[in-house]
Amino acid sequence: MLNREACERRVYRLATLLTGNPNSAAGVITAVVDAQPNLSSLDSAHLDRLTVLRSREVTAGVLEDNDIPAHIAKALAALSQQQREAWVLARVYRIPLRELSRAMDCSVTATTRHLEVADGAMKIALQGKMVEAAKVLLDYSLSLDVPEFYRAQQRRRARVRRVMWAIATVLVLAAIVAAAVWWNA
Repeated sequence: MLNREACERRVYRLATLLTGNPNSAAGVITAVVDAQPNLSSLDSAHLDRLTVLRSREVTAGVLEDNDIPAHIAKALAALSQQQREAWVLARVYRIPLRELSRAMDCSVTATTRHLEVADGAMKIALQGKMVEAAKVLLDYSLSLDVPEFYRAQQRRRARVRRVMWAIATVLVLAAIVAAAVWWNA
């Protein structure tokens, strides 16, 4: 069970690697975390599945960051969407195959095939240095935190909700007073 901030970080980190775009990853947080009525009922596997599904709605690109060597970013971007998902979840985050297939919403056999093809492509692109690349991506991912613009947006939304509740309360109280005046008149 994860709290809201942990959910946001987990979604943001995974979505950044899957989409190659930190700004789009912030949109994935909104689509995944804000859409859940009860975050306490989510486990990490379900959260990963929702993140994968929402990340598929974004056109993936090349992750451009000084902490990621260009050859690793290009190799990851060259994979198809499902190959990228399989490789990131299995090799970077070391998620077990059964959980991986649930996150990708496909059979274990299909997941295995996506991973085999991804491994082959990454092995060629990275000249066999897949473990090192996975470590670089994991370290980069773990260094990420939810961007400030997302936090500011959340604070604005919370203020708007408080103002709306205050207005609704005033209107209800005004209606009660008006009804009481009318009733006593």
